[in-house]
Amino acid sequence: MQLDTTERRIMESRGSRHTLMIRKVHRTDFGNYTCVADNQLGKTRKSVQLTGKPNPVKFSSSRMGSWKDSYNISWAVESLSPIEEYKLLFRRIPETGTGEDAAGHSVSYGFVRRTDWRDVILPATQTQSTGVQSMSYVIRGLEANQNYEAKVQARNKFGWSPVSEAFTFQTTDTG
Repeated sequence: MQLDTTERRIMESRGSRHTLMIRKVHRTDFGNYTCVADNQLGKTRKSVQLTGKPNPVKFSSSRMGSWKDSYNISWAVESLSPIEEYKLLFRRIPETGTGEDAAGHSVSYGFVRRTDWRDVILPATQTQSTGVQSMSYVIRGLEANQNYEAKVQARNKFGWSPVSEAFTFQTTDTG
C-alpha cells in the first residue's frame, strides 16, 4: 500500500532524493518498506525492514588474550530498547596440520577431536539507556595457547538480534 504523510510519517523530496522519516516509532510501524523508482530507462525497487530488534553485536576485545585458561571477551550492540540478555556461543577452533601421506606427498589434515559450541546466557547489566550498550564476560576453562571463536546474540523486548559474525581469539601459553 502507498503511504500517506501523517504527523509521525513525513516524506520529503529534494531533487532526486526522497526520504521517509518515521517519528516516535511504534510497534505498529514495524514491517517492510519498499521504495519504487521508475523513469524512461526502467524501474527499480529497494526494500528495508524496520524492526525493534537489536543490531548485530560488534566485538571490541583484543584477539590475543592475557591468560592461558580464560579470556575476557567484550562487545557492543546498538539497540533503541534496553538489552535484556545475551547469548554467547564459543568453541575451540579445530586444529589442522600438515604431514605426508604414504607416497611422501604433503597433505593437510584435521585432528579428529570435535569441538562443539558451548553457550552461556548472560543477563544484561541493568541500564535504561538506549543506543550503544556494552558487555564483557570472562570465559573460563579454556586450553592454553589455543584458538577459539565466539558469536553473540542480543535480546531486547522486540526479540533477538541476528547472530554476530564469528570473532576469533587466542589464549596464551603462560599466565
